[in-house]
Amino acid sequence: MLAYGYQKFGGPTVFEELPQSQLIPTDNQLLIKTLAVNLTEGDRLERLGTIQSVALPHIPGHDVIGKIIQVGAAVTDLDVGTVVAARTNHTYADQVCLDSDLAVTMPTNLDPVTAVSLVTPGIVAYKTVRYFADIQADQTVIVKGAGSPVGLLIIQLAKRLGAHVIAIASDRYAKLIATLGVDQFVDYQHQNPVHVLADRGDVVINGAIDGVGGKDDLAMAKFDATIASFARHLPATSKSIRFQAIQPTEVISDQAALQLLFKLLDTGQLTTTINEQLPFNLTGFIQGHQRLDEPHVGQVVVAR
Repeated sequence: MLAYGYQKFGGPTVFEELPQSQLIPTDNQLLIKTLAVNLTEGDRLERLGTIQSVALPHIPGHDVIGKIIQVGAAVTDLDVGTVVAARTNHTYADQVCLDSDLAVTMPTNLDPVTAVSLVTPGIVAYKTVRYFADIQADQTVIVKGAGSPVGLLIIQLAKRLGAHVIAIASDRYAKLIATLGVDQFVDYQHQNPVHVLADRGDVVINGAIDGVGGKDDLAMAKFDATIASFARHLPATSKSIRFQAIQPTEVISDQAALQLLFKLLDTGQLTTTINEQLPFNLTGFIQGHQRLDEPHVGQVVVAR
């Protein structure tokens, strides 16, 4: 068995094959054979060494679809052969061991590639819309970074709640975003969103990974608006603003979010965009991270 990781930080070519010792699940764990892995921006930042908690050597990866090949003695609700999804750790590997309470059974109508592309982006988008932004019907919701995997899902979830959605992104995302039924699209390369959208948003969602542009968020927000952002705080302002820093939370569990998202995906009420599917081998992971380093639209998935 093999895993795919690195012993130093750097570009995509730091990846190498790492022998994987036999994994044995504890009483409350599952052992799965990996079918598909979603490559995320977080994986890329880990590879570059910008996330301090990463120790070397490192097997990256968080989003996985796999078939159960062994269950722990205390696991009674999942069987060998069941295909499950999870957000966990060290998923760039032939086999993954994970706590059983992280696993969500994948609907039989979904293929692993489509399902895995929804894991982290879907969880973040769902918690942002339902908890951090707390979007209500008829609100005007401005989505910055609307072309990102998270942004594309936020648009769809906000529209399902009856919001009026304004998307901000570069022109290369315009056609894709138009298919999602947004009420207005602002191409930030040719328009200044602050001038176009001043004081328009009941909710402003800043999907940039570091939450840059807090002053712009404030300028686009109405008085008493909500701003949800990956930033830790907003610049000083005289506006009355409800600020929510988007961060990991179990107020809504990952499992509950995924179960609902899979239901929407399975019934055609939600779509994901796959940029490329690559083979589950060393070349596939290197090429996948090369894609992550380039401008691209949609998710990069490595699958068997």
